[in-house]
Amino acid sequence: MNSPAVTKESRMEEVRMTRDSRVLLLGAGGYLGSVFAPMLLEDGYEVIAFDKYYFGEAVLGSVASHPRFRIIKGDIRTFDPSLLDEVGTVVHLAGLSNDPACELDLEWTVQVNRDASIRLATLSKERGVERFLFASSCSVYGAGGESFLVEDSPLNPVSAYAQAKIEAEMKILPLASGAFHPVALRKATLFGVSPRMRFDLSINVMTMHAVTRGRVTVTGGGQQWRPFLHVLDAARAYLACMKAPPEMVSGRYFNVAAANMRIAELGRLVSQRTGDTELYCRADDADKRDYRVSGALFEKIVGFRPCMSIDEGVDEVAAAVRNGRFPRTDDSHYYTVRRLREASSAPAAAGGEPVRRHFLPLALPLLGKAEEEEVIDTLRSGWITTGPKTQRFEAMCREYLGVKHAIAVSSCTGALELALAASGVGRGDEVITTPISWPATSSVVIHQGAKPVFVDVEPDTLNIDVTKIEAAVTPRTRAILPVHMAGQPCDLTRIRAIAERHGLVVIEDAAHAIGAEYGEKKVGAISEATAFSFYPIKNITTIEGGLLATNDDDLADRARMLSNQGISRDAWKRYSAEGSLHWQLLAPGFKMNMTDVQASLGLHQLPRLEEFIQVRKQYVEMYCNGFSDLSAITPLAQRPGIRHAHHLFIILLQLDQFSISRDQFMLALKAENIGTGTHFISMHLQPYYRENFRMRPESFPVARQVSDQMVSLPLCPRMTASDVEDVIRAVRKLAQSYGIKRETAPQEETVPVAA
Repeated sequence: MNSPAVTKESRMEEVRMTRDSRVLLLGAGGYLGSVFAPMLLEDGYEVIAFDKYYFGEAVLGSVASHPRFRIIKGDIRTFDPSLLDEVGTVVHLAGLSNDPACELDLEWTVQVNRDASIRLATLSKERGVERFLFASSCSVYGAGGESFLVEDSPLNPVSAYAQAKIEAEMKILPLASGAFHPVALRKATLFGVSPRMRFDLSINVMTMHAVTRGRVTVTGGGQQWRPFLHVLDAARAYLACMKAPPEMVSGRYFNVAAANMRIAELGRLVSQRTGDTELYCRADDADKRDYRVSGALFEKIVGFRPCMSIDEGVDEVAAAVRNGRFPRTDDSHYYTVRRLREASSAPAAAGGEPVRRHFLPLALPLLGKAEEEEVIDTLRSGWITTGPKTQRFEAMCREYLGVKHAIAVSSCTGALELALAASGVGRGDEVITTPISWPATSSVVIHQGAKPVFVDVEPDTLNIDVTKIEAAVTPRTRAILPVHMAGQPCDLTRIRAIAERHGLVVIEDAAHAIGAEYGEKKVGAISEATAFSFYPIKNITTIEGGLLATNDDDLADRARMLSNQGISRDAWKRYSAEGSLHWQLLAPGFKMNMTDVQASLGLHQLPRLEEFIQVRKQYVEMYCNGFSDLSAITPLAQRPGIRHAHHLFIILLQLDQFSISRDQFMLALKAENIGTGTHFISMHLQPYYRENFRMRPESFPVARQVSDQMVSLPLCPRMTASDVEDVIRAVRKLAQSYGIKRETAPQEETVPVAA
């Protein structure tokens, strides 16, 4: 016998029926969600239980194995829209759930309670969700006084929590359409027993204290009004709203409350129902929240009536506490603010809340419209390689540095190699330099056929230790190549004195130090040759690029010739009207010329250098102040008599005060969404130098030690002061969490009450 044909219409109806029965419950692991999830299952719904689960998944243990129940752990701020596919109803209970919690971090509150909620509603509409129930709050009325407040009463929020709820409502409810039905339930303060129990709600905490301490404390003066609703009734209200005709509730907000009571009156009630427990009224913390609301409209439209009274709720909570259902009532599990504090203070790598939602890179270039327009002009000109704009950029660099010659090249590596080659450094020679640098510093020496001779570094600046240089000089030594680490000039006076005594040339690696000054001169105007970098994360950028600065005419002529294949210096003009017919090869050279496209950026970056350095300096000062009381974190020292270019901000971890390694520290910062770097793990520890030069770790003990300690933190003018504060908070969090613990006297904590 043939089965009935499956029509397109019947398939669509089957999908519709499945979708109508599928509920996405956000905040399922919360105080209300853990009550509502079992109720939905009992009513025949399929439930997708989404939550951050700060309080664990055990609160849903009674339904965890249910065939129509699925737990998804996630953050509403990074919600995956595909979870909305084939969902008929979204019940959005997720968020920072009370006034005190929202005051912990206002940005966090806005991101979660407002922005993420609006995004979720928008996505729900786009994905075909029919009903969207948003958990709002009666706290939006703020200070309402004696009058009963109805839905059209003026709003007067007095907390970040209430303000975020209002702003979310204002964006979500207008999304209503014939196919999408959002509704906001402005619930009263909840009470009663829940699998995810809370003892930071007025009725619950008063009752718990009455049972465990023999005392009921009334806060805020006691004369403030508050509406109340049992958590079970709150779940019933959402279920009733889900079943109401959509045209009756779509795009509307409703008050949902069972009873209103002054806090002092509530205290007396709790005292009476727990055996005339002592009552204490504390009037020193005035509560601005004062409102009594009417739920009559919701009852009229939906037909909902609360079942549980305040008396019954007090009795229920008291019995649960007495029976030991909630042991250790001081545990953070029962207190939203405490648990969120733990989450925000715990490392993200250990399951805590990251300091930032979006990743902060170590550095990014700051480019503007002027750079864009100059590059476009260059592209349209047809002259995109070395040409007139490179010449203009070189002239600007000469003037800024106060030097006779500035040769723009393809990289700082190229500038260093040109300086060595033009200075006659070659096979069999030795060049004294530092092991703490980018590989290029020593690699260019090897490319010239010479040998890099490392000298250890100062432990507090990472610059070459000048007290050890002279001992490294041999008859083969031709040059000293100091590196201005992080943008701080080395001791050039003593370095040059050593060079003069031994007839050596000084070639400065100033990759980090454009804009730095030594004494009254710019770095670049002091030694025989200085190499700068314009890599994207340097103080200014030309995409890739570098510069060789010198006051030596012969060195400049040879370097310029070598930079462009060793052909005659005006070869770039060969395609122009005034160019010569032929070029000449004068020596085997390199291909290291800067292009006009690169120079186009430099023309507008260099005039902003002073501004960039000032911003960097400001952020460095913020960092130093932010870490000044942390003995486990040591920023590099700054020497007097110099101007620091502040290219990098490097800290040294005092590892004897940490329970983790440097690499683990960096990974932990990455989990906080903070980028880092290491500048630089010593060259003598690298495989090439160990294997080819037989270098041992102990040869340079300071370089070896700091290689395990150094961490570079984000620093660039594209950052904001808020970004810097995030980094400081993240570092302090890790220092606190992973620092070697010391015994401290326990402090009594005052628990903020939600309402």
